Amino acid sequence: MKNRNSLFLLPFILLLVISCNEEKDEMKKSGEGVILGIFGGMGPEATADLYHQIIRLTPAETDQEHIPTLIYSLPQVPDRMASIRNQDLTIVPYLVEGVTRLEDAGASFIVIPCNTVHYFYDYMQDAVSIPIIHMIRETVNEVKLLYPDLKKVGLLATTGTIESRLYEDELVQNGYQVIIPDDPVETEMVMKAVFGIKAGSDKQTNEDLLAQAGNHIIKKGAELIVLGCTEIPLAFNPTRVDVPVVNATQVLARRAIETYFGMEKNSEGN
Repeated sequence: MKNRNSLFLLPFILLLVISCNEEKDEMKKSGEGVILGIFGGMGPEATADLYHQIIRLTPAETDQEHIPTLIYSLPQVPDRMASIRNQDLTIVPYLVEGVTRLEDAGASFIVIPCNTVHYFYDYMQDAVSIPIIHMIRETVNEVKLLYPDLKKVGLLATTGTIESRLYEDELVQNGYQVIIPDDPVETEMVMKAVFGIKAGSDKQTNEDLLAQAGNHIIKKGAELIVLGCTEIPLAFNPTRVDVPVVNATQVLARRAIETYFGMEKNSEGN
């Protein structure tokens, strides 16, 4: 009796296996094998903002047309500014864990919504076989593409990003003059706002501080402002300055979308 039941069920089991394989093939055909990985937590709200920008900018009309995404938020990554200033490499294992965990989980490529941590970009890229989009290089490419005639770029960023010359070196190599806030403005306006945003303090206060800092570098000659810290766009109001503003978070979101659809197209061709 038991053998007869097994024989009776066999066609249904085979049908189920075939159906599952067909569904897997269909998923591959639809590009769902391509997955975006976001290594976040530096800080958490900036990570949420990047994902919000990706959702907002993706040309999708249904849930199914949005990008499959893995987000690994690791707020325990040590302070990036202190790590750079002290040349402290104890941060590296945290970063390697972040990117390798995403790769192991199935990510096809990675974006990291933190400008300052790109000081350690090579350590992260060397740890994985999938590409990590370089936020700072892509932002400078955006400036070149959209504003080829402007040569004086103002930078609002963390002190760590400024001291490490992450943006300055890329911009200077591409023929730009970089204008940064004077030290008191950087400390009392930009960094005060950044720490305020991380702490969830009054948004209007943070907006006012960043508007003052923005207009300060405009008075110094900036023809364009790059928001080179992922916290800054959370409070910066572009209508309070009279020059174009390039938001590095939005640049990263657009590159993530472009990369996803490019990989999807290539996978369909194969």
